[in-house]
Amino acid sequence: MKTSAHMMIVALLLWCGASAGGQAARAPTSNGSSTTVLVVSGISRDPSDQTARKQAVSTLREHLLKEMNVEPRRVVVLAGDGQEGATAARIGETIRTLAQAIRPEDRFIFYYLGQANAVNGELRFNLPGPDMTHSELAERLKAIKAGTQLVVLDCPCAGLAAKALTADHRIIVCASMAAQVFATRFTTHFVQALAAPETDADNNGKITLLEAFTAAARQVEQWYREKAVLATETPCLEDDGDGTPSERPWKHEAEGGDGAKAAASILAERH
Repeated sequence: MKTSAHMMIVALLLWCGASAGGQAARAPTSNGSSTTVLVVSGISRDPSDQTARKQAVSTLREHLLKEMNVEPRRVVVLAGDGQEGATAARIGETIRTLAQAIRPEDRFIFYYLGQANAVNGELRFNLPGPDMTHSELAERLKAIKAGTQLVVLDCPCAGLAAKALTADHRIIVCASMAAQVFATRFTTHFVQALAAPETDADNNGKITLLEAFTAAARQVEQWYREKAVLATETPCLEDDGDGTPSERPWKHEAEGGDGAKAAASILAERH
């Protein structure tokens, strides 16, 4: 399958924007921190899934650039088949390169969308060539020193990876629970939620991760209800450090548990 038929590839690797001193150009925010994003799109044999993910990646990137003001050279998208696509080796190399320019005061987002399967208790991200396991991803991400991190896994069995990826400074969003093995559609609804004014539930002009997650989760539930089919994916979120993601983090104020950090993580400001 040719890459052009599979997915839009955005090869804006960070080292292409390196300064003369060897450090990548930064996108400073008001407090001097920067946001770096790595989006990985795995392989797919389903044409409709390819089309949906292509659009979702494009919309997500647009949001990162326009609403979150992430500098273009700090948004890296790996996608497609072949050695120039989203291989396990290339993902590892990209994370190592990005890590060299990321400081403790920065924010880092890792976003995977695609197919995956569980084998012997390990989530395996389906990539061109050898798969990457969730344990391997967790090991690679240790190089990232950003004090604020978000990991989004839009794939089957995503919840299986939550415990291994859990860290004090990290929020984990999973499109499905550990035992849910069918294809997911979380990103399609998530990017819609990021752009919808009604996602700002408290009308304070800001959209938090918790608000976007809540809206997307409810849209996923509604999609299955309208199709009159059994829901095969349940989005969940982990941010309290116990490694067990919650299906209802929006209840954190009343029940405790996951949701507090996501409620404080701003993804967009409405103008």
